[in-house]
Amino acid sequence: MKLKTLMLAAAMAAMAAMAVPAAHAQVVRGDQIVAQSNFVSRQQVAIPQISIVVRADFVLFSVRYETGTRSADERENELAKMFTTVTQRAGRTNGDIVVEVGSPGNSAALETAAIKEVVNDQGERSSIDLVLKVAVKPNESFDAVRARTEKFVNDTPVNGRVEGVIGDSQYLGVSEPKKHRETLIKAIADDVRLMQASFGGPSSPVRVSLTGMEQRAQTRPVGPLDLEIYIPYSMSLSSGQNN
Repeated sequence: MKLKTLMLAAAMAAMAAMAVPAAHAQVVRGDQIVAQSNFVSRQQVAIPQISIVVRADFVLFSVRYETGTRSADERENELAKMFTTVTQRAGRTNGDIVVEVGSPGNSAALETAAIKEVVNDQGERSSIDLVLKVAVKPNESFDAVRARTEKFVNDTPVNGRVEGVIGDSQYLGVSEPKKHRETLIKAIADDVRLMQASFGGPSSPVRVSLTGMEQRAQTRPVGPLDLEIYIPYSMSLSSGQNN
């Protein structure tokens, strides 16, 4: 009997349907991929059949240092000293905390920015936005990671009237996403063979079609420090007879 075309998985639903824009849901940058850990989707997102859950390698926290000193030049001077203090302290953590400039998911390495470029002047106040990339240690909970981040911020000496505040948004991240893509591809290949064996045979071969496999791996948070990783592919099976 001819096998009807069977759709086994759907492509990922558009990120625009989520509670926040796609740019704030996931960011891929070179050798890392990050996803916002505290946004809420109001709609179900179609996830392919094959996915893996991995523990985050790091968490990104935003920190804003702000000062209300009267003189604009003095505000910039205070923030420049603060910038130096934070980066020097982070440099002594053996890589446990790395400082970047910008906001989580849209940050850049320190060497790409000069202090004058990152100071935001709002008239009577000035600020700088930094990102703390905090490594997740074995068996560490999210609360422990955040407590370690808060201690770092609170223990960092401030200059003049500068105050530091940790932002509400955090991103979970994984390093070297390519290694997870390889794991996913092998799992998808195993699933293809299972479908061929289950629905076909020597007398009724089955043809498998995959679309979307060229896309980057996607992530979504599924736990305080857990990310589900998947390739937004679709699979279809059809009769291989008369082909």
